[in-house]
Amino acid sequence: MLFAKRVNTIRPTALKNEAPQLEQPVPTFRRENPARPGLRGWVRDRFFPVLILCLLFAVASQAEGGIFFFRRHHHPAQVTAQAVYAVDYTNRQVLFSRNPHGRFYPASTVKLLTALVVLDHKDLKDKVVVSGRATCVQPTKAGLTCGATYTVEDLLEVLLATSANDAAVALAEAVAGTQEKFAWMMNEKAKALGAKDSYFTNPTGLPDRRQLTSAYDLTLISRAAFSKPFIASVMKRKVVVIAGSDGKRIVRQNHNKMLWRVPYPLVLGKTGYTIAAKHCYAGIAYYDDKRVSIVFMKSHKPWLDIYSILGISKKHR
Repeated sequence: MLFAKRVNTIRPTALKNEAPQLEQPVPTFRRENPARPGLRGWVRDRFFPVLILCLLFAVASQAEGGIFFFRRHHHPAQVTAQAVYAVDYTNRQVLFSRNPHGRFYPASTVKLLTALVVLDHKDLKDKVVVSGRATCVQPTKAGLTCGATYTVEDLLEVLLATSANDAAVALAEAVAGTQEKFAWMMNEKAKALGAKDSYFTNPTGLPDRRQLTSAYDLTLISRAAFSKPFIASVMKRKVVVIAGSDGKRIVRQNHNKMLWRVPYPLVLGKTGYTIAAKHCYAGIAYYDDKRVSIVFMKSHKPWLDIYSILGISKKHR
């Protein structure tokens, strides 16, 4: 009776409040690998932050004064030049580099070095008599008159802005007597500027297998040249006008088409072209808060290369 009473007092309560118990499977636990997060975690922690950062850079690259070299990293194949060297002089950061120490023909970009040597030895108001050798040189020429007298200033203007070979020869002879002696002075000047990849044989840039330089060396030379106020002022002019003792007025247009094509930044530079050298360029882009050196050699599309290197969009061309 005692056993029966215990059953009647305890068991009915349990049966009333509890549901029938079914056999439950033994739970299994999968150990999460903390080093390999799930897909949602990967998207949240890695993909979205990178996507947002890329979008911010893309927007900044479109803004004027923004990160204008983003395009250069994104489309390097658009640059056709075989050698390129672009440097921000503000912080000395290399912005674009392709084969910077490769040795190529400089074409008329060598005239920046010619001008530096002349300014080291002559005053702008000095007089120069043009020889027959100067007037008979291969084009491009300004059309100087044999035996006429010009100032060094006039000859440098047509040398730099219009790449006049007759002015280059006349200046070289006025400084050193011969082109060969002047070439030796050019090499000494280049060494003093730190150029180690170069060898120069004439002041014009006309073809010579021995006359070679690199984009890196041209950067050093162009920086020294554009630091001269006179050279920078000449390179800003779209047209130069000179006259010699014979009274002949010579009017020539600047070969740098960037003066017409892009209002900002102001891109000043010395052009060069021969069949062997292709298109060469050595100059500086002037922004409100920075100066960017831009040098390239053996280009097939020089103006498009400048747009690509500087990140100039089509709507600003």
